[in-house]
Amino acid sequence: MKLDAGRVDGFLKAPSVPLVLLHGPDAGLVAERGLMLARSVPGALNDPFRFAELSNPSADALLAEASAASLTGGQRVVRVRDAHESIVKALEKLTESSSGGLVILEAGELTPKSKLRALAEKSPEVASIACYAVDAARLPQVITARLRAQGVGIEPDAASWAAQNLSGEEGPLGQALEVLTLYAGAAKTLSLADVSSILADGGDTSMNDAIDTALTGDSAATDKALSLAYEEGASPVGLIRVLLSELLRLRVATGAMADGASAQEAISAMRPPVFFKRQPMVQKMLRLWSLPAVNQALAAALAAETACKTTHIPDQDYCRQTMLGLAARARNATRSR
Repeated sequence: MKLDAGRVDGFLKAPSVPLVLLHGPDAGLVAERGLMLARSVPGALNDPFRFAELSNPSADALLAEASAASLTGGQRVVRVRDAHESIVKALEKLTESSSGGLVILEAGELTPKSKLRALAEKSPEVASIACYAVDAARLPQVITARLRAQGVGIEPDAASWAAQNLSGEEGPLGQALEVLTLYAGAAKTLSLADVSSILADGGDTSMNDAIDTALTGDSAATDKALSLAYEEGASPVGLIRVLLSELLRLRVATGAMADGASAQEAISAMRPPVFFKRQPMVQKMLRLWSLPAVNQALAAALAAETACKTTHIPDQDYCRQTMLGLAARARNATRSR
């Protein structure tokens, strides 16, 4: 059955059929919804006897896994990545006799002529959910609603600016909203200045020089650029917010590379786009920072931003310590290559 957009959110929390096909051009949204479905079965993700993940399986492999019984009790979950037309016959058999488990099929964009999509939309035992990026006209409202759900307000002009500078695809959009939520804190409304400072691509300033040199492992240049930035009136909190913006965009790029994209393809996916003069610098960053390392750097930057607001440690010293720590990590990555 084809699931209407208005029913999707409720279905993901409590699926009413044993087989689900997620398909569409927004791979990030496909993956996010697949994870939500897996989490809808309590305890399954943490039990190796109740959860299995397959990638582009054969029909026989899918049937065997989907028909297996749970050795520890409880409903099983089988999550299939990169599902293709080759599993249509297996899906037909599963619609005739379900094992009681939940089978999640994640596919790319499927045309209306796709046999896999046609079977899913026709069968009452299968839910077919299309996953498309949010269109530009709706993006400001979506940004506002999703931030509001996290207890964060955003001014209309800030939501419009964010919509113009972010992709409607779930991966980059979700990561940007996550950082905006963490930045906002409790019961705060984001202004245009807030949003633009954390999401905008930096210009040729001492502040951005400090960030670029830190993320490429040049401690001496980082220290010098920080001193100059402070002399020019930059605030430690403002600097950390720009750092968070760069790390957020770097996470999108390293995530794309982890999925097989080239460095240039990953840079092209960054939003807002990377100014062409900075692309060699960003390419160097991508050679030094893995996705897990970027996530750790984001956590450190968020902790530094909070500490600058709440502790008695001098803000400039805390910010400098954080930046030099990132530079040391990047420098060590250079030596290990």
